[in-house]
Amino acid sequence: MRKPFADVTARTQVTRLRALARRALPSWGLDDAAVRLLHHGYNTTFRVDAADGRRFALRVNVIPTKTEAHLTAEVAWLAALSTETGLLVPTPQPTRDGAWSARVDSPDHGRALPVVLFSWLDGRNLGRSPRPRQLRATGEAMALLHEHAATWRPPTDGALPLFDDVLTDLPNRFADHPMLDAGARAVLTEAHARAQELQVRAFAAGGVIPLHADLHGGNLKWHRGRLSVFDFDDAGLGVPALDLAISIYYLRDDAVGEDALRQGYAAVRPLPEVDDEVFEGMVAGRNLLLVDDLLEQQNADLRAIIPAYTAASVRRLRAWLETGRYRRDLPG
Repeated sequence: MRKPFADVTARTQVTRLRALARRALPSWGLDDAAVRLLHHGYNTTFRVDAADGRRFALRVNVIPTKTEAHLTAEVAWLAALSTETGLLVPTPQPTRDGAWSARVDSPDHGRALPVVLFSWLDGRNLGRSPRPRQLRATGEAMALLHEHAATWRPPTDGALPLFDDVLTDLPNRFADHPMLDAGARAVLTEAHARAQELQVRAFAAGGVIPLHADLHGGNLKWHRGRLSVFDFDDAGLGVPALDLAISIYYLRDDAVGEDALRQGYAAVRPLPEVDDEVFEGMVAGRNLLLVDDLLEQQNADLRAIIPAYTAASVRRLRAWLETGRYRRDLPG
């Protein structure tokens, strides 16, 4: 009997998804291309090497909340960025039928999963310790994205989700999830209520635009002194300060790096005007979103880190509630 997807090892999960990816390749006329894993996380991405030497990145979307309208808006924005700006981003590749994605039935998920093919980006991921020069370039890229987003509109059949809720479109799992003890539930529930209050204040000021909403070292590449930006899968509508807060969540407590990011942004457009208290709430909100999403992940590797990640998050969020400053470098 075939084991449920959530109960098998990461290696088995990837094997199953690779077979699914191979079934999608004929949609682009790439039947004989080689497929190898790039990343198995919230979604799974493979490198595709065609027989003629061309390379692509193929993403299998396993997240059930990804709507058709969201996917349409994401690829439309990337197509526009590819032709209307100097930013290096992956260009979506239409299928032989002119569609932006293929659909492949997955018995593991009980539905057809969307598969998208993108142009290849050279370089290495910035990772967890990007240099100040690279972070300044990241700030510049974020500002350029915001400049484009201020006037870009999705097609009529596309729509991006609104991120006025700290947990975006995810259900709030903090009150009764079986993997949380009473102490964790209390801290996460209080932190969520406070972060939501502050996010409402941020959005009340207006100025909502499309955001990448996941600009960190894992979604950025560096090649010959140039930055490229990829993984727009989490794109949505929000205030510009939210994009900045999300990136700074991953840099907190790297004061030099955080300053470099801000300087890069300010070199292109003025930094978003936002109260410090509200901004710290959005930084903390990123942590809340990641915990909430992690609690229901099927990915075997992600499920394995739930206890340690949740414990660290509770310490950080408790300290934020007590001090008003979100930090990552806490003992324990």
